[in-house]
Amino acid sequence: MQVVSLDLTNFRNYQTLHLDPGPGLNVFVGENAQGKSNLLESLYILATTKSTRASRDAELIRQGTGLCRLQAQVNRTTDLDVKMELAISLVEKKQARVNGVKHTRMSEVIGKVNAVLFDLGDLEIVRGEPSNRRRFLDLEISQTSPRYVHALAAYRKTLEQRNHLLRDIRDRRAGPHGGETVGVWDVQLATHGAALMDGRRAFIDRLGQLASETHKAISDCRDELVITYQPSFAIDAIGDVEEIKREFLTRIDQVHHEERARGTTLIGPQRDDVQMLVNGADSRLFGSQGQQRTIAVALKFAERQLIEELIGEPPLLLLDDVLSDLDDLRRGHLFEFIGKAGSQTFLSCVSVRSFPPDILERASVWRVSKGLVTRQPE
Repeated sequence: MQVVSLDLTNFRNYQTLHLDPGPGLNVFVGENAQGKSNLLESLYILATTKSTRASRDAELIRQGTGLCRLQAQVNRTTDLDVKMELAISLVEKKQARVNGVKHTRMSEVIGKVNAVLFDLGDLEIVRGEPSNRRRFLDLEISQTSPRYVHALAAYRKTLEQRNHLLRDIRDRRAGPHGGETVGVWDVQLATHGAALMDGRRAFIDRLGQLASETHKAISDCRDELVITYQPSFAIDAIGDVEEIKREFLTRIDQVHHEERARGTTLIGPQRDDVQMLVNGADSRLFGSQGQQRTIAVALKFAERQLIEELIGEPPLLLLDDVLSDLDDLRRGHLFEFIGKAGSQTFLSCVSVRSFPPDILERASVWRVSKGLVTRQPE
């Protein structure tokens, strides 16, 4: 998978940008707040239709304008080449075009381009609240599983409706048949929730294996990483989706009095978590910042490998300020992984002084300053 060209209009601090990146490693060098992270973010948005840095799409539009456009021509080896376009407006619904065909439902275009992004916010996957880890799972699994995208949208809608009804029951606004109506939502909640849990379990099982191997190499065999899925109720011994659904309904029945008293759903994927242990200790509580960053990097390289396994070609690799807080040993191993990854890679940094000469010789180096990107001479 290779980005042949990237065009941005009124995106973040870019008034206009046309970029023809190199096929291998592309290094974007510049001081902070010049636009390096914005450039990598644009590629991730084209892949997932979402930003990891903006709470609202309006934040992506350049100040003083009302519309931004992101366009990329992406060549693929296992599928048709893709011309991906995304328009974000202050007054209209977000729109996408794939090879000229218009889409207003973003779920229809997720996965046309695949990308793995590492940025500073990914440390919150390791050290932050469970919601950060659930968001990570939803964004990344959605890139390779349309079934998961559908189940996620349906589950969120069902959960919202069910919680609304539970609040009405708690506050005695639901009427005499409110309890019966909850039972209808129970079945839908368990159906879509079981699909999410099964998808998360499979993803974490394989991701954990790959991340453990990568983490061991980056840490020079000094640390052992173990990642496990922590659902709201145990499903280790449960086989298929239908069995998870039946167990889901059983658990709902066990807490139905408490749910009605509290006015909220107490069972389901919205309460899942992921546990990350380094040498047996919870990395969220006991890991140093360097260890936590190493875990985050290992997760991303493992994710890159897993996506390649699932789609048959390497995704784009986006590494934003990935070298910070890594010692020389871990940084050296990281460059080895970048060299072997086989992905078109976009890496931002303040300086290239720490780069091995052989890596730098093969890279395309770009200078970023105040929203302008210029190719540096070889």
